[in-house]
Amino acid sequence: MKKIITLLALALRSTMAFAQQDPQFSQYMNNKLFMNPAYAGMRNALCMSLIGRNQWNGFDGSPNSGVLSTDFVLPKNSGGVGFNLMYDKLGFENNLSFHGIYSKHFELKHESQIGIGMDIGSFSKRLGPSGNQQWLATTNWQADATIPPQIKKTVLDLGLGIWYQNPKLWFGISTSHLNGKLIDDGNQQIGNENHNLVFQMARHYFITGGANLFQPNTWEVKPSFLIKTDGIITSLDLNTTIIYKKRFWFGASYRYKDAICPMAGFLIPSSKANPDLGLKVGFAYDYSTSQLKNYNNGTIEVFINYCMPLEWLTGWGRDTRIFL
Repeated sequence: MKKIITLLALALRSTMAFAQQDPQFSQYMNNKLFMNPAYAGMRNALCMSLIGRNQWNGFDGSPNSGVLSTDFVLPKNSGGVGFNLMYDKLGFENNLSFHGIYSKHFELKHESQIGIGMDIGSFSKRLGPSGNQQWLATTNWQADATIPPQIKKTVLDLGLGIWYQNPKLWFGISTSHLNGKLIDDGNQQIGNENHNLVFQMARHYFITGGANLFQPNTWEVKPSFLIKTDGIITSLDLNTTIIYKKRFWFGASYRYKDAICPMAGFLIPSSKANPDLGLKVGFAYDYSTSQLKNYNNGTIEVFINYCMPLEWLTGWGRDTRIFL
């Protein structure tokens, strides 16, 4: 297995590398800000979210990802601000990004809102082996001139999004890496080998939506979907979540030709006026349905979110309803 993965890693010796830069999360419906900057402030609260994902456990060099997100409504300016801090590691590829976010909101009829948002920040990539990585077939890679050196560079990164929601429906379209930067470390000579290291950041597009189909006093049913694409690879997630008394939930996602993802969680409320605010904790497990299912022990994902009512901070604000 180590030799197979090393051969895959050495494919990066080509002059141009193309790959998806954005990690995937099964509990996407619990961190909409990571997908779409227009969502900032839509919950009319101060919210902080942390999601961590350990993908394909038992697979050497498997992906490990995490996102810290914070957003806050600006009632007097009808908008929201926030940030996303993302970490993603796969083999000897390491990505780190930080984006500041602003969204402008517009009130529509029937308790509907639309937001237009953008994010701006930095994207740092380190591509190439470092130190003594045990999953490599050789520990003496530094002396091998055929193995390319590292790309290490930070570039400007931009994103845009549009978000719509009402009490029973939400929908968003967004794009990341809008400026499509080239990460270029130029020519590097190692022994008799000349390496021209260039990495093209691909634009990513996200289309997501969901609904609240059934909401009696006790039960809520919330189906949702997420389409992700970089123009070459497209992924489709379909999810249904069932919530009991706004305190406990369970559900599952199906990722087309990739995984089945059961999930569950709970909420400890912080506001009697709005039972949707408080501490949320969620867990998901991905069972692979692709050819990788024989080479890993599944994926574990943990989500933590806390939303603080505005009245705790300022005593002012818009209607503190939380939609979806």
